[in-house]
Amino acid sequence: MIVFKSLTFQNFLSVGNYPVTIQLDDSKTTLVHGTNGSGKSTILDVLTYTLFNRPFRRVNLPQLLNSQNKKGLLTEVKFTIGRDEFIVTRGMKPKVFTIEKNGKELDAKAADKDNQAHLEQNILKLTYKSFCQVVILGSSNYIPFMQLSTIGRRECVEDFLDIKVFSTMSILAKDRLRGVKDSLTHLKNDMSTLIYKIEVQNDRIKEMNDRQNDDTKELESVIDTCSGEIDKKLKLISDVQSHEHDVRGLYNQVMSKKPDKKMKELQKIITKFETKIEALTKDSAFYEDNDSCPVCKQDIEYATKQLIISGNINESNKLVGASKEASSHMEEFESDMRVAKSRLDHIDSLQKSIFEYETEVRALEKEVKSARDKLDGLQIDTSSIDKEEGKLEVLKDQAKDMKKRYDDLSVNVKDYEIVVSLLKDNGIKSQIVKKYLPVMNKCIRNYLTQLDLSIHFTLDEEFNESVSSPLHQNFSYASFSEGQKARIDLALMLTWREIGKMKNSVTTNLLMLDEVFSSSLDDVGKECLLTILRYRLDDNQRVVVVDHTLSEAFKDKFDNSIEVSRTKGFSRYN
Repeated sequence: MIVFKSLTFQNFLSVGNYPVTIQLDDSKTTLVHGTNGSGKSTILDVLTYTLFNRPFRRVNLPQLLNSQNKKGLLTEVKFTIGRDEFIVTRGMKPKVFTIEKNGKELDAKAADKDNQAHLEQNILKLTYKSFCQVVILGSSNYIPFMQLSTIGRRECVEDFLDIKVFSTMSILAKDRLRGVKDSLTHLKNDMSTLIYKIEVQNDRIKEMNDRQNDDTKELESVIDTCSGEIDKKLKLISDVQSHEHDVRGLYNQVMSKKPDKKMKELQKIITKFETKIEALTKDSAFYEDNDSCPVCKQDIEYATKQLIISGNINESNKLVGASKEASSHMEEFESDMRVAKSRLDHIDSLQKSIFEYETEVRALEKEVKSARDKLDGLQIDTSSIDKEEGKLEVLKDQAKDMKKRYDDLSVNVKDYEIVVSLLKDNGIKSQIVKKYLPVMNKCIRNYLTQLDLSIHFTLDEEFNESVSSPLHQNFSYASFSEGQKARIDLALMLTWREIGKMKNSVTTNLLMLDEVFSSSLDDVGKECLLTILRYRLDDNQRVVVVDHTLSEAFKDKFDNSIEVSRTKGFSRYN
């Protein structure tokens, strides 16, 4: 999880030369409020500029410099990932871009774009577009998920599910496939040349043997018989090797699904479910056994207790169902592993047969050599024949080596073709998306219910929506009012955060809402959203709400508030 700690900035837009630091991890909910133009939304621009070199709002980079000081723009974001602490610093006039890990600055690449790629791909593991989908919901330059293109939606979901690596793997697999095919073509040409040499050598030996006396015919017959047996054995070896290749292909086909790895992953997921169920049970027991808070001594309302207990029971039931489904998948993978074991045993049996045939071939070859040795005393030109036959054996050995390399390369080509096929958009990635779609849609419906929007909203494999309810037939996202769209956008953002938490990939403790409460949401929607932010999110989550609402009643709903004002052209944060 990315745990954001603080933002520090100076000479940024309306902020002057004195550094401003915003603590992001002190309170669960923080309200940043002030009049229009005071500089409330600046913190959003600081965050995305520092991490991605682009502000959240549509402001050109040079315009970020404070218009009065015109230099010394410097921003800093502190965050942790696991046990590692990171500090990203960026600035203009002078230009600055550094990344520190555990107090030590990382080695800079030759170009800033390479450093930026390292930050996004290896540290944050988020692109700007995906970051905005899970961290920031704003009324300025934010593009809701449903307004992204099909490609944009898929890219974001690939980030959330941590499957972009398959796209990189696909490029590498294609490159390697081309290389192996080129090697196979060159080897095939070399084999054709060698076969021609073997044919010529065979003709030369035949001519020499034809000149031998009749006394050598019996020994030649022995040689011919053994050679025939050798050919038969070689054919048997080739057939068994072909069969072994087929069986190995079936084995690789099973193991390409990585059942062993998926079993381990499922076991981890089941363990997490059980841990969460136990935590929910303890939480429910606390509310059942206590009528007042042991910390603040305030009475806990009965309706509140029942709502929390009911929510915990529902969540536990969902987790139990998910655990059962995971266990069902576990049985499927165990079955795959049994099949793979059976095929490995079959391969071992075939390899033993090949070894036996090869032993017989070697024995026959020894018999041929013995017969030729006996010809030494009978044939005048035996030494010449032996010499030519020796050359032939060398050529045949070379041919065997080439054939083996050709077979190995052919297997590699087929393997890479399978890999390339699996790594296409309609391959492994599609299967992963299919498995997560029910979870995504369940989360979306759950959050829509919490936001008091009773519709059946689902996404398909291309992330196109379908909507149905008694009052909404053949609706789409565009058909709804702005307030309803806002609730759908919120439900999707919270869903992507849930999916990221499940995958332990793009999860973060920070959620920023810019002018959401004062835009399209009605009073009911605002109360529903506040309930989610205050009571439904995990305690380690940090919510920053940027809003121009100045009422004390609204401020009281937040654990912390930061008032932004404009004095002599400069923003002040109090």
